[in-house]
Amino acid sequence: MRVGLRVWAVAAYLIGFFVVSGSAQDQTSRARMAAIQKRLTQIREAYDRLPPRHQTLLDGYSHIVQLAKVFNQAAPRIMNARRSAMPMTHVELNPVFGGGDSGLASVNDPSTDLDFSGFDGITQSETSTAMCGNQVVVGFNDSGSELQTLFSGPGGLSFSGAAVSSDRGATFKDIGFVNPGSNFTNFVIGDPVLMCTNSSTFYYTQLFSLGDFTAPLTGIAISKSTDGGNTWGDPIAAVSKNASSFSAPGHFLDKNWSAIDPSNPLRIFVSYTDFDSSGTSATCGTQPRAAIEMVVSTDGGQTFGNPIVVDEQCGNNAVQASHVAVSSKGTAYIAWERFTATATELRVATFTSAGKLMPSVLVDQRVLGGDVFLSGEIGARVEQDLQGEFRDLVALDLAVDHSGSRNDGTVYLVWDDGRNKSISDIAAVESVNQNAAFITGGAYSFTDIFISRSTDGASFTAATQVNRDRQPVHGRAGHDHFQPAIAVDSTGRVGVCWYDRRNDPKNFNIERFCAVSENGAAHWEESRIKGTTFAPVHRLDFLVNPAYMGDYDGLTSDFSGRARGFLGAFEVMSSGMNPDVKAWTFR
Repeated sequence: MRVGLRVWAVAAYLIGFFVVSGSAQDQTSRARMAAIQKRLTQIREAYDRLPPRHQTLLDGYSHIVQLAKVFNQAAPRIMNARRSAMPMTHVELNPVFGGGDSGLASVNDPSTDLDFSGFDGITQSETSTAMCGNQVVVGFNDSGSELQTLFSGPGGLSFSGAAVSSDRGATFKDIGFVNPGSNFTNFVIGDPVLMCTNSSTFYYTQLFSLGDFTAPLTGIAISKSTDGGNTWGDPIAAVSKNASSFSAPGHFLDKNWSAIDPSNPLRIFVSYTDFDSSGTSATCGTQPRAAIEMVVSTDGGQTFGNPIVVDEQCGNNAVQASHVAVSSKGTAYIAWERFTATATELRVATFTSAGKLMPSVLVDQRVLGGDVFLSGEIGARVEQDLQGEFRDLVALDLAVDHSGSRNDGTVYLVWDDGRNKSISDIAAVESVNQNAAFITGGAYSFTDIFISRSTDGASFTAATQVNRDRQPVHGRAGHDHFQPAIAVDSTGRVGVCWYDRRNDPKNFNIERFCAVSENGAAHWEESRIKGTTFAPVHRLDFLVNPAYMGDYDGLTSDFSGRARGFLGAFEVMSSGMNPDVKAWTFR
């Protein structure tokens, strides 16, 4: 019964596209929809061919795969249906969904969340923020943008939304979807990373599916705005590779990150993960390969050089979640997670201003939090889910001080870690696909926020804890602190924000906490952000991965260096059930 309802919900979403008419406009709409459906099918078939570990670690494409599943169920029922009017915008519901949280700014426009359906929720989450002077742009994953572009977009699909502020984050204007370009087979798939060089020039980096049906490509897109984030040019592929397809194994590019060189704003770094099933790697041969790679632009994102391999692992080992940051002298640092059969390593590599990649260093071994799932097929750690059954896939962030202060050049790596307390847990079974059964490791680890720093990128300090509370020594109680974000402001102060469960004895309700250090991460002043309490509500939006509740939320400072302080956008469940993006500024 539930599946049937969801199928007809999708039918209600898509019905406007399938109009029985002979008009040229009608034929274009049908051709566009057929192209979108064909591309969705290609992506899903390629995803089904991936090794189990790559399927679990692959992030952004999982939402497109979810759309492909429901789309193909609904399309045969509605191919000949007549167009029906779309619902009116529910402006009257803005006070309900918008919240009115004290001290918080609403980033996305929540009044549009019922534009397409009152049956399923609309998700805005996984944020990145850029600030130059008073101009602020927040990018976020947005299933509403996916539906907007499905109904009335200029070409392909966009899972990316954005909002703009001209008063340093006090108020925001939701601009809707980020332009996917006019090509019907262009999909921009979210995972936003925002950057700026001045109050007019902003960049939006995101996942990208492109190319024709005979030669589909997977890529990382960079979009540029020259009017402060209000409009965006067509996406440009910073890197693209032959995509995996049903007929030929290839690549999936995932989890992009990007940064601008403060000493040369035309120099842009983009890192990403390459899940490579092509069987053509010189290192891995016919084995599956996972690699952290990076491309560099020296002309402001118009063109990029060839991929630079930072780390690659073969077979059951993998890598994921790279972040890149650049010092005031043009040295880039790349951080990522390396998953082996016995450990999860946090590693950092240095890319010098002269263009030389130095060998990576091991910063620490991270203890995965929550329930860690093991693959019964390959016997390796593949996923961690926190209480409430949502994943914690990206649990690190990286920043470099380029303030010109006494700590200029210091590299900070922050992550969540379950080393302080674990309890036994009842094993559970989850079916990820027909061929791989996943079982829990039999323990639940409560996470805290840890940080390590380096003055040269070659040696890092021992990890220290950022959050001030401590895990209970006795009993089964504990608290999760997860998905930290970090930034350094114009004075050299370090800011870290994260999700926190310390105030709920049962470890379900989530709040937002932030901390600031005036002395290079040696001591922290911590604050709880009021009005951010919510339960882990997910599985409400059938367009996104059911285990997804956002994988990261960024923190930023003024890239232009004019003002001190930080601004962070993050997910809050408004009214306890509707995921929206809020922002908080602290100085």
